[in-house]
Amino acid sequence: MSDVRRRSTFAGSLLVLLSTLTLSATAAKPAKPKPKPPAKPSPATPAAPAAPTSIAVTVAEVAGKKAFLRPGSKGGVHRGATVTIDRRSYNVTQTTESFAVIDLAEAPVREQEHGQATVVTEESTKPTELPKPTPVTEWAGAWAPAAPPADSQTPQFVPIGNAAVDRRYDMRITAAAGALVPLDQHATGIVQTELNARVHAEPFRAAPAAFDLDGSLQNWFAPGVSSLAGAEARPIVRVRELMASYKSASGYFAALGRMPYAATTLGTLDGLRLSAPMGGGFSIGAFGGLLPNPLSGAPSVDAERFGVEARYSNPTLALRPEAALVVNGSFFNGRLDERRGAVIVGLYPGPARLGAHVEVSNFSSDNPWGAKAVEVTAAGFDASVRKGVFELGGRFDLRQPERSLWLASYLPLSWFCRAVPKSPGATTGPDVCDGSVSSRAFGEVDASVHVSRFSFLLGGTTTGDLTQTDGSASTIGGFAVARVMRIARLFHLDASGNYSRSTYADMYGGSAGPGLTLFNDALDISAYYRAAILQYRSDTGMLLQNGVGGTVMFFPNAPVLFTVQGEAITGNDTQAILLFGMVTWRPRF
Repeated sequence: MSDVRRRSTFAGSLLVLLSTLTLSATAAKPAKPKPKPPAKPSPATPAAPAAPTSIAVTVAEVAGKKAFLRPGSKGGVHRGATVTIDRRSYNVTQTTESFAVIDLAEAPVREQEHGQATVVTEESTKPTELPKPTPVTEWAGAWAPAAPPADSQTPQFVPIGNAAVDRRYDMRITAAAGALVPLDQHATGIVQTELNARVHAEPFRAAPAAFDLDGSLQNWFAPGVSSLAGAEARPIVRVRELMASYKSASGYFAALGRMPYAATTLGTLDGLRLSAPMGGGFSIGAFGGLLPNPLSGAPSVDAERFGVEARYSNPTLALRPEAALVVNGSFFNGRLDERRGAVIVGLYPGPARLGAHVEVSNFSSDNPWGAKAVEVTAAGFDASVRKGVFELGGRFDLRQPERSLWLASYLPLSWFCRAVPKSPGATTGPDVCDGSVSSRAFGEVDASVHVSRFSFLLGGTTTGDLTQTDGSASTIGGFAVARVMRIARLFHLDASGNYSRSTYADMYGGSAGPGLTLFNDALDISAYYRAAILQYRSDTGMLLQNGVGGTVMFFPNAPVLFTVQGEAITGNDTQAILLFGMVTWRPRF
């Protein structure tokens, strides 16, 4: 039985081995595919488009060294992309939804020029968290306080008025001529010419010495001009200034020669002036010399003037105060003549100015004008303020005629006082004053506005006599001026009007006209029409005057200026042509 079991076991093992070999052979041999049933048709699926390798861009605007391209990030152009325009490459530095920005460097592009931008993925930039700042308390005392630069600087104060000459050599030469050509055969024409030179020279670098000249050659041309009144006041040569001066850095000053101003309140003097600083903004000076001929300006030895002047100026204070006290006298033909004292004060609070002046004169008891021993011969004040585009100003001035024996030797007595009428039939004997004197008062107010290209000025004036009210002349009037600039960048328009009502006549007038500016303001051409109405108190009729004129100003370069003006006038009593021309040369040394 055991043999039977062994045989059956062997047979089973053999059967398993054969089955295994059969399966292996079957796996190694490829099976013949079975035919599949036909698949059901399905709708066609489109192929996915290929990703673009570049994006077309257009230059929308060029600003300096940057160009703005379309499209921006919304069109696929992102920061970091490379843009190629006309075979030149640029990097995109910034983008918005609408624009991409490239830096041009040395390769400019033109607006509406086209190019290609590479495709880059949009950057996702995470904000970087900054470290917390160091508390301010930890920096306390870390650095010593810095000294303000103003503590060690001493800038030169520039006062209101003419700018100080800051060059060693400065020269200005002006040639001018004017003519009145009447078109009426009953009148004669007249021509006036002048050649003026103003020179400032500081020839020594090692010494603060200067030389100044202001002189003119002038002449009048007309039939019988030498016999007309005032011939002595029309000299051929007139010298206003011929002076040598010395001014040290510490403020000491000395001047010798013809000076246009002997002091703050005094005019021309041929002599010497000295001044010295006293500290704290104060200075003291003295002057003395000869008075030139008051009509012709020629040197004269008839009168001498002398005096002292104390000045104060401190621009470091909030009000920037300045003041001057002048005391002076004069001799005429060996006799003490003028004795005067004057004070002038100015304050500058912010964008405003307040000023005042007063002059007091002392007269001898035997003066020929009947003046009191002490009189206020001049006084006045002025004020102005700016506020934004507006400016408002006004001034009042009261002045009596300057009375001196020196001036009385050149001018008639009626210039100084009111003369007593001579009795009927009396033709000889000197004129005599009645003791009264004219006190002329002048007042003015004006307001202006300047807005962009438009300016407008409106003002009024009045003149009268405060001490002689019986028959003295007076006037009151007003004026207005308007200008519009840069109309279409080239044109401007000017208009003005005036009105006055006086003791002897009333006058109304106005003018208006366009102008043209060319060549970067080097040439200005303007024309105008002017109308005036004059009505005398002694006549019921009116005199109407019309004028048409023009002005040409030409600046070929900085040192040279040409001006030509002409006007044709026609009216009830006038038919004439006015001409004026001037050329100024100021070379740059």
